Amino acid sequence: MAAAKEGGMRGTLDVAASEMRRSSLLFGPRASTKNLTGSRQSFTRSTLNMYNPTGKDPSIHAPKILYEPTYKMKPEVKFSASKVEAVARQALEENLKEMQYSKETCRQMTFTLTELIRNRVKELKYERYKIICIVNIGSYQDQAMRVVSRCLWDPETDTFASVSFQNKSLFANAIVYGVYWE
Repeated sequence: MAAAKEGGMRGTLDVAASEMRRSSLLFGPRASTKNLTGSRQSFTRSTLNMYNPTGKDPSIHAPKILYEPTYKMKPEVKFSASKVEAVARQALEENLKEMQYSKETCRQMTFTLTELIRNRVKELKYERYKIICIVNIGSYQDQAMRVVSRCLWDPETDTFASVSFQNKSLFANAIVYGVYWE
């Protein structure tokens, strides 16, 4: 008898769930359905998100793309630290040559220089390399600063380029990592 009640309850839940699905498909993201107690219940369903801006179910409408493995374990063109150092040095000198140190402007300048250097390095067309750029800017007052990093990588394919710049009121350090993406 208890099993029959349980099965009946499960059937009621399945009917209510299918009713909710059907009404939301028919009436759009805002719908009203009856819940298990018989009272009307409204709900909002959002179908748009940042991963699926069209709101369509990608499993139904989009064919699955299958990629063949390339088995490229070594890059065709290696990351050249000397070319990247020249690009980073040029960007630092162009933007910081006459600049005076100010906490607010230098904070924004680190973001700007990071994007500028990273985009210029990407223009060198190092395929399958992840480009990571870090820029530090500080006030120059006869002090020293040491930047240290630790990375786990393949020494045959991965490398970095580091450039320092200094004027009368500030110093800057740019580090660009090129990590091969197998």
